[in-house]
Amino acid sequence: MCKIIIIEDDIDICNMIKKFLENNKYSVQYALNGIEGINLCKSFVPDLIILDIMLPGLNGDDVLQKLRKFTNAPVIVVSAKTMVQTKIELLKIGADDYMTKPFDLYELLARIEANLKRTVDNPYQNNNTLIYKNIKINNSLVYINGVLVPFTSTELSILELLLQYPQKIFSKQNLYESIWNEPYAYDDDTINTHISHIRKKIKSITNEDYIQTIWGIGYKMK
Repeated sequence: MCKIIIIEDDIDICNMIKKFLENNKYSVQYALNGIEGINLCKSFVPDLIILDIMLPGLNGDDVLQKLRKFTNAPVIVVSAKTMVQTKIELLKIGADDYMTKPFDLYELLARIEANLKRTVDNPYQNNNTLIYKNIKINNSLVYINGVLVPFTSTELSILELLLQYPQKIFSKQNLYESIWNEPYAYDDDTINTHISHIRKKIKSITNEDYIQTIWGIGYKMK
């Protein structure tokens, strides 16, 4: 049974989501502030985290950055904020997905299932190794020039897809529908942000730019 943690200061929302997900066979716990949420994630070790941004005390942005120091579990951010820049910034610091309040519980369930499919059912977690030039992925760990580099689950899924088919040019629609398993909604910012983040992590180790932009078409490995 997959384990989910909700970090949300509204207890009614917590109980609503918890009951709904438990009815769909998930094990769910929640915390009402950021500090409790971080401690719960360390003890409960979730497969996925649902994180509100507007939290008392330690805000959601800070919670997300602290979570990324010890877990690569997918994080779905839920927030009343609708600004595109807010979404981009959260993706940059480690969020995997973003939903605007109020949201439909069945859409939340679909996004949970899509994110978990990239991690719990990931074939590279079973002692498989994928190597391309100086990049090696083994058991969902990414090594660049032999150095272990932390990747979020979404970044890992995108990199794996590109590495498996290095000669293929992936359009943004290809990438979005392959990774998120839902119809492409012209959400270029999501793909652009993740690609940019992957590039920065690779370039933190090597000067080689492994991902090539094919202008007007998409991306491929060099």
